[in-house]
Amino acid sequence: MDRRNGVARVLLVVYAAASLAVAVPLLLGVPGTGELTGTTSGRILAAALLALAWGAAAAARDPWQNRVVIQVLIAFTALAAVAIAVRLLFHDEPYDVDPAWMLLPLAAAAPILLAAFYPRPPRS
Repeated sequence: MDRRNGVARVLLVVYAAASLAVAVPLLLGVPGTGELTGTTSGRILAAALLALAWGAAAAARDPWQNRVVIQVLIAFTALAAVAIAVRLLFHDEPYDVDPAWMLLPLAAAAPILLAAFYPRPPRS
């Protein structure tokens, strides 16, 4: 097995687990999920995260055959990082209060890591 594909598999499994970790509390209305709990936007975000988790788990089986799924994950996560950055820059909350600051490094690192370890064709 190509080492790069192995790292891509691990990253995809972590991506799927992280997506589930965010989606499930949104769907169940766990306290502390913020303003999105119980809203249509929160449900749509949770459904999108569940779909991304499903896609990442499927792509982890054979990253080379699921390159399009990985490209969608990279694009979605990069756009999410930009959305978080815009929210942080133009939101009126002080920097130390807004919990989105904790997510920004992870949201920015995910597309970079997925792109860096993009799957290669298997060696024959």
